Formats: sequence, structure tokens, C-alpha cells
Amino acid sequence: MSRSTFPQRVDTFTDAFDLPANLVSAALELQKLKQKTTLDNNDQNRIQALTAQLQDYMITPERINRIQDCINALETFFDENVRQYILGKQQEWDQYVNDFVYKGDWSSTGKYKRQNIITYNGNLYIVIKDVVADSSHDPNVDAEHYRQCAYKGDKGDIGLAAIYKGEWSGSTQYRISDAVSIRLGAPWDPVDMVFIAKKDNQGQKPTMDRVNDYWFPYRQLMAGETDPTSLQLHPDISYIQFLND
Repeated sequence: MSRSTFPQRVDTFTDAFDLPANLVSAALELQKLKQKTTLDNNDQNRIQALTAQLQDYMITPERINRIQDCINALETFFDENVRQYILGKQQEWDQYVNDFVYKGDWSSTGKYKRQNIITYNGNLYIVIKDVVADSSHDPNVDAEHYRQCAYKGDKGDIGLAAIYKGEWSGSTQYRISDAVSIRLGAPWDPVDMVFIAKKDNQGQKPTMDRVNDYWFPYRQLMAGETDPTSLQLHPDISYIQFLND
């Protein structure tokens, strides 16, 4: 029979202390009595009395056995309950994750299961309930079976993804997304404008005053003291004029 009360109750333990000096003689007496091969009634009664007196200062086999039973009860509970619960939840989670399957573009003849993922008009949807698709059950009108989880974004400009190629040169072959600079004189005295290649080209110089089929301005803001009405700027470039008092 187990000495542990777990898991019905949490086991409690009595504190143990170092043997104080005034009880050393009692401990030695108990030790001598236990070394005797035969005990009379007086010896047995004395052993019981000394054991009661010294119980807070003794590590007995009963205490060790109770601790072992408590450890065993805890390990058994963990193995039979906690471990199995965790393994069960892991299996549930694996199944849950595996049900997230991308099915491509929505089809009016498709059959979709809960957690299937589809695209419709460029947007991303998740199926929240099993559904047989038809004209009355498409993601645009059927919120009971589909939930939109991502929107189609606007197409962005080409990013600065390549190494900066330095000042533009008519003899250099440029690749899409290459970056170059054009140095301009007055009224900016001078300023380097950076352009990004929209397509492969050679000998096509970036232009400040009009749209270019090969380049677009990387930074679309300029500043200076010149009256902007006197400037011919690329339509994508904004100009800030500084006014001196």
C-alpha cells in the first residue's frame, strides 16, 4: 500500500532538524539499545520513548519509504495522465495543421473542407466550414463558409535590389533594378539624383524633365531656393522651395 496521498491530496512532510547537544546522550542510549540482540519489555518501552523524543532529528526507513512512494505516485500520475494528455494534444494539433491545405484558385465545381485555403479574385480565403462550391457559395457572397485572411496588394515599384552602379555611363550595360546617379549643376549646385532601371538598357540616359521608358527616380523629392515654376521636372518628382527672409 502506498504511503502517498497524491493525487487525491498533496503530500506533506515533517521538517527534520540537526540533533541538539542536549539530546546527544539520548541518541547514544537509543543506539545502544538497538544494538542489543534481545530486548525485554523495559528495553522496548524505552526505545519507543526515545524514538518519540528524537523523531524530529531522525531519518528513519519509514521516512525514506514514504518519500519513495510520493515520488512514484507523482511519476505514475505524470506518465498516465500528463504525458498521455500531451501526446493526445500533439496528435490533435498535427491533424489541425495538416488540414491547412492550399487548393489554388476557387472553382465553381470544387469541394472544400474546413481549413482549406483558396484564392479568389487575387485575395486569400480560408474555408471555415465544409462546402460544395456553386454560384451561391463563392467567397464573395458566402461568409458562412469562407473567411478572407489576406488582401491582394497594389503592385509596387521596382525596389533598389542591386548594387549601386555609380554615375550613369552611356557605355555601361544596365540590368533591371540597377541604380545610377545623374549629377546636375545649377540651380542645385550640384546634386546627385538616383534613378532605378525599369528594364535592361544601354545608352538610355535618365531624364529629369519627362517620363523615361527605362528609368524612374529613386527619390521623388527635391528641395532648393529656385522658383519651381522655372524648372522642368519629371512628373513623379516633387519640389520644395526654401524662402529666405
